[in-house]
Amino acid sequence: MNEETQKYKYSILIVDDETTFRKSVNRFLKKHYHTIEAADGHRALELAKTIRPELVLLDIGLPDMSGLEVLEKLKETEHPPAVIMVTAYDQVKDVVHAMKLGASNYLVKPIDIDEFDVAIKNALETVSLKKEIEGLKGQLKKAYKLDRLIGSSPAFIAAQELAIKSAESADASILLQGESGVGKELFAKLIHFHSPRAASPLLALNCAAFASEIVESELFGHEPGSFTGARQSGKKGLLEAANEGSLFLDEVADLGHDIQAKLLRVLEEKEFYPVGGTRKKHVDVRFIAACNRDLWLEVKKGNFRPDLYFRLATIKIELPPLRKRKEDIMPLTQFFMEKFNNKYGKRFRYISPEAQTFLENFNWPGNVRQLRNTIERIVLLEDDSVIRAKHLNFLLDDNAGDLTLPSLSSGPKSSGFYFTLPEDGFSLEEAEKAIIAEAYKKCSFNKTKTAKFLKTPRHILTYRLKKYGLS
Repeated sequence: MNEETQKYKYSILIVDDETTFRKSVNRFLKKHYHTIEAADGHRALELAKTIRPELVLLDIGLPDMSGLEVLEKLKETEHPPAVIMVTAYDQVKDVVHAMKLGASNYLVKPIDIDEFDVAIKNALETVSLKKEIEGLKGQLKKAYKLDRLIGSSPAFIAAQELAIKSAESADASILLQGESGVGKELFAKLIHFHSPRAASPLLALNCAAFASEIVESELFGHEPGSFTGARQSGKKGLLEAANEGSLFLDEVADLGHDIQAKLLRVLEEKEFYPVGGTRKKHVDVRFIAACNRDLWLEVKKGNFRPDLYFRLATIKIELPPLRKRKEDIMPLTQFFMEKFNNKYGKRFRYISPEAQTFLENFNWPGNVRQLRNTIERIVLLEDDSVIRAKHLNFLLDDNAGDLTLPSLSSGPKSSGFYFTLPEDGFSLEEAEKAIIAEAYKKCSFNKTKTAKFLKTPRHILTYRLKKYGLS
C-alpha cells in the first residue's frame, strides 16, 4: 500500500472505457477517497489484485470483455470488493444478472449526482459493516479456538476432532452428550463461532430450568394475551431471535412431549407458530442440543421422541468425564491456576506432589467445572505460592468426591470414633471407600503409612484403593 492510499480510508476503482466520464467521476471522488482508473476489464482485474479496492464502479459495456464477466471474476477473489454497475442504457436483463452475481447496486447514465453520492456511501457503509463483522469473528475465533482446547486423552481428542469437522457445516444438527460440567456449552460456542453462522446470534435455553409452558413461550414466542401472565405486547421467541444463527438447547431430554412435536416441525419444515398465533413464521436455525444422560435411553423409555432424536443427533459428540481423562487433570489445573493468578493478583506457581496425587485420584463428579471452581477457591482464599494437599481437604469434608457417608464423629481417645447411622440406612461400600480416602489423605497419600494406620495389610489396601478408584 503506497503513501497516497494510506491517506484515505477507502480505495475506489473506476472502470469505464469512456475517458470523459471516467475523469469526471475521478474528480468528484478523489477529495474523499483514493481513486484508481482502468479503461478495460483486464486492466481492472490487474489493479483489483494489487490495490484491493473496497469499491469498484464498473461499466457493463467494456471493449475487451463484458462488465458482467469482470464482476464474476472480482467476486471470486480472496477479498471481493463491493461493486456498483454503471450502464449507458437501462438493460433490465443485464442489471438482474449483475445483482444475482453480487453487485451492490446499479446506476444508469447520465448519473444523477445526489443518487451517485448516496449509492457510494451506502456501498462503503456495507463494506465497513462487513469489516467490523469479520473483525468480531476473528476475535471470537481467538477466544474460542478449537485447537487450543486443553486435553490429550484419546476420548477428548476424538470429541475435539469431531467438533472441528462439525463446525464446517452450517446446517447439521449436533447432539452433545456428557455429564454435567464436562464442557458441553463451551463446545457449543466453539462449534458456532467456527461455523459459517458465526456472524449471527448463538442463543441458549436450559430446557430443565422452567415449567413446560414457559419453555414453549421462550422457544416459540407468544401473541398478546395468549395465556395467563403473557405479555400484552407479545414476545419474540428464541427461534425467531436466533434466525440465521444457532440455538443451543441444554438438557434437551427435559422437553415435554408437546414441545418435542412442535420442535420436530421446526427441524423438518423450518417453520412454526408462536403460542396463540395463527400466522406461521419461517426460520433458518442450526440446532445444537445437549444432554447429561443417554438420550437414546430416554427414547427407549418413551420419554423422548425417536424422530426428534434422529433429527437432533445428525452428529453426536460424546464428551468424556474428567475421571476418564486423568492425563488432562494437571494441564487443566495449571491453566486454571494461571488464569486465577491473573484474575486475583496472586502468585501460585507450583502444585505439590501430594496435591497432584490427590487431584489425579479424586473422582470429580462435577467434572471440569468442579476442578475450575476448586482451583479458583484455593487461589482466592489461600496465601501461598504452592497448591498443597491440605488446600484440597474441603473436597472430602464436603463429600464432594461422590462419597456418601454416614456422619462420622470423634470420640474419646480410648473409644476411637463412632458412626451416627442414618435412619434410612447407608451403603457399606461407600462408607469403606470414604474411610479409606480420609485415611489416605491423612497419611499424605503414602500407602505404607495408610496400611499401618488402618491396621490392614498393604496388599489389601492396594486392592481396595484400586477397587474404589483412589490409587
